[in-house]
Amino acid sequence: MAQSSKQTSPAKDGTLFLFWCREGSGSGRGEHLARALGAVSAYVWRANLAGSLWKTPLRYLLQTLDTARILREQQPKAIYIQLPPVFPLLQAWWYARRTGAHIIADNHSSFLDGRWRMFHWLQKPLARRIRINLVHNEANAKLLHGWNAAGVMLLKSPAVTADEILDPNADLSRFRKDLEAPGRVRVLMVNRFAVDDAWREVFATARITPEARFFVTGDPARSGVAPDQVPDNVVLTGLLPKPVFIALMNACDVTLSLTLRRDTLLWSIRESLALGKPFVASRSPVMLAEFEGLGLFTDHTPADMRAHILDAYARRDAWRAAMAEYITRDRERFLRQTQEIRELLGVEM
Repeated sequence: MAQSSKQTSPAKDGTLFLFWCREGSGSGRGEHLARALGAVSAYVWRANLAGSLWKTPLRYLLQTLDTARILREQQPKAIYIQLPPVFPLLQAWWYARRTGAHIIADNHSSFLDGRWRMFHWLQKPLARRIRINLVHNEANAKLLHGWNAAGVMLLKSPAVTADEILDPNADLSRFRKDLEAPGRVRVLMVNRFAVDDAWREVFATARITPEARFFVTGDPARSGVAPDQVPDNVVLTGLLPKPVFIALMNACDVTLSLTLRRDTLLWSIRESLALGKPFVASRSPVMLAEFEGLGLFTDHTPADMRAHILDAYARRDAWRAAMAEYITRDRERFLRQTQEIRELLGVEM
């Protein structure tokens, strides 16, 4: 059934942030943005119909009915929708035509993936008819400007702190033996085994980096990974609850934040910065523009990744002052921008 987060204030005649995903999945951008904007979060997700392609049309139909109920009950004046998928944006637009509500799309870079490109014919006209289109990086902003989208605003995700994300009670007992193995650099790969994840390249890197142990997150069944494909120094963690994932990142020495998708800023880098962990990230213009000087960047070849992992480990204390400075500056930037959005929409603090 539909899932709604705990509400701290009524959304009626106020602001609603609509997610068509499982609560706690994906990046933390949406929840941080919802809090900064004073919005009530509503998660619409039919878990019993997820995971099977043939069930997707039924899931979307039922989630549409769930969304209609939420809009009817909450009657918001401003609705933020996390994209993709585009379908709740269409539904919110119809609602706004009757009520005059402001519609704001928060465009995640995954709207450029192949399966969502198929629906750009629908997203483009909607993007021209809503109040604001938020984007994560300069490349996405340029693309939406090319669509003649309305109110394109570059709003990068906020920096976070260790106090916000680290649960001291998270249980790492199942990983204790591997974490305490002597003489090993502990490397966490943030991974889902999705089409844009560089797990094959990391497996190849692990084979030429015996002095490191790699903890690779995500469900390997998603990509059909066979046991004989996994190097001896790779630990497949499976899907982890967020507190355990963050605790494991904190217990490791180096974080790998990699994507084969162009023009994407990864949330996991912000988690690495919060924990003071050196990271190796994909080399791209948008990554370098935001995080250069705070970590290292790779072209995904095994030799290059090996060199950067060992270099990041050797210099693991060198970036911490710069990380702390970035977090302070970026949190001020995010609060300033979200306040500007509230004022633009006439939303009271």
